[in-house]
Amino acid sequence: MTTQNPVYASQAKPWLKYYDQKFIDQTLPALSAFEYVCQRSKNHLNDTALEYYGRKFTYADLIVNVKKTAAALRGAGVKKGDIITVVSIMTPEIIALFYAADMMGATLNLVDPRYSVEGIREYIEEVDSHLLVCLNVVYDRCSQAARRTNVEKVIVLSPADSLPPAMALGYKLTTPDKNKYASNVIRWKKFMAGGKDQSTAAEPYDPDHACVVVHTGGTTGSPKGVMLTDDCFNGIALQFQAYPKLFHRGQKLMNVMPPFIAYGFACGIHLPLVLGFTVIIIPNLDPAKLGSLVLKHKPEHMFGVPTHYQQLAADPKLRDKDLSFIINYAAGGDSLSRGAEQTVNDFLAAHGARYPIAKGYGMTEVSSAATVAAGLDNKPGSVGIPMVNTVVAAFEPGTDQELPIGQRGELCISGPCLMKGYYNKPEETAILLRRHPDGRVWAHTGDMGYLDEDGFVFLDSRIKRMIIRHDGFKVFPSMIENVVSRHPAVHQCSVVGCADKDHVQGRLPFVYIVLKADTTAKKKQVIRELERMCAEELPEYVQPVAYKFIPSMPMTPVGKVDYRQLEADISPRDY
Repeated sequence: MTTQNPVYASQAKPWLKYYDQKFIDQTLPALSAFEYVCQRSKNHLNDTALEYYGRKFTYADLIVNVKKTAAALRGAGVKKGDIITVVSIMTPEIIALFYAADMMGATLNLVDPRYSVEGIREYIEEVDSHLLVCLNVVYDRCSQAARRTNVEKVIVLSPADSLPPAMALGYKLTTPDKNKYASNVIRWKKFMAGGKDQSTAAEPYDPDHACVVVHTGGTTGSPKGVMLTDDCFNGIALQFQAYPKLFHRGQKLMNVMPPFIAYGFACGIHLPLVLGFTVIIIPNLDPAKLGSLVLKHKPEHMFGVPTHYQQLAADPKLRDKDLSFIINYAAGGDSLSRGAEQTVNDFLAAHGARYPIAKGYGMTEVSSAATVAAGLDNKPGSVGIPMVNTVVAAFEPGTDQELPIGQRGELCISGPCLMKGYYNKPEETAILLRRHPDGRVWAHTGDMGYLDEDGFVFLDSRIKRMIIRHDGFKVFPSMIENVVSRHPAVHQCSVVGCADKDHVQGRLPFVYIVLKADTTAKKKQVIRELERMCAEELPEYVQPVAYKFIPSMPMTPVGKVDYRQLEADISPRDY
């Protein structure tokens, strides 16, 4: 009898069979993010780069606007190495600002405009910004936050600054700006005029330059500023070129993600601009209007979160519509249960889309994406294969001991898109980024999962979402969610841990359910059927302790299910 030798993902890289050799051999360009967009678009300057409420900007327009914005930043006193705090949604000005700061060696500190005064102040102080850029609708909070900091000037922009003229007038009439501005405030148009005699020269490419600081709780839960470099952004864009059957110059991508997450800028802006797409900017998505927006713009591509696609599949406006224009609608940022994946795929197939929902997996610290399931290279329940120049492997949690393919462990990621580090937090950086004996630097994700023999990655759960029972047995929420989500009455479900009333320690799995709007099923009947499904398909120690119906899932600001809120909402009466 022969025993099979273990196969290790980092050496075997079985996923490379899905890629053309020229993409496997490609190397990162030694360019800034802005230079990469310029290089890729130099023969296509009249193509449309951005569309904002019907107003179109060509690639030539974008490049001119970026250079003018860089000159304006110099006019405002910004120098190489400065960090500018930006509190805004996605607008053409914010995109120009991103590339302008990049071009002159400055950095954007991107902050969610929904944060409190204290939250915004902490992020300003963390990076010691002297310049603050904010949206007029959050000026009051931002001006309070900037007090007692080193902010000297505040540049204020309006969502109307790039609207078509008639629409801009309508916006100003219906949403008048009632702010009382301090003397250090410069409105966007005046700011741009201040760059008239300033240089538009670019700083030379610097591999250590951080384009942005984006904020995340990361794997340890405390807020951290993640520094992402030009190579991080270019690495994402370069690797997505390895899907030539899906991505073609001239296609449209609808960007619904905000600028203050890596996913929003890396996948929603820089990637499509490098690929020569038109980016349709949806700055403040109303989820109820997503179906109408898809029908209006007919974008071939979209990067969103799982709830976006569940919303589309349930939208009555799309019931009899032809959606054959859809090529790559990708769900990232949160786990997609098998039942939800099947529902979305059935919807796409019934409406003429040629491919199932695309999926991806990553984290802010690797610039958003590390794996991709796109086109027909897709397996149900998987988050895809590693991108062409990226390596993913499972390790004994917290160690550099790689586990063979097929074994569950902590997923670690190595490749061109690893962050530079956490801003001013070298100890935390050293916990997440570690050099292993193989010479590679690996990001330790804190996620449990495994790779199959083809290199497809299967994600169990974040280590911190794992539910550990009193007897030490570990329950991964996805095990239960994959069963419960298949019930025909279930629209969404989430599993969290609750206290074990019968033991001094340990937690038990508790299921939250959102029913489909059109279901006629009675709740008690649904629970009986779910109990039977779980009893038939799951081990005894994984059985949920209770089920609770809620009208909708609480969401974090970036569209993920708020598991902490769900845990906090469980009362002793619920089980």
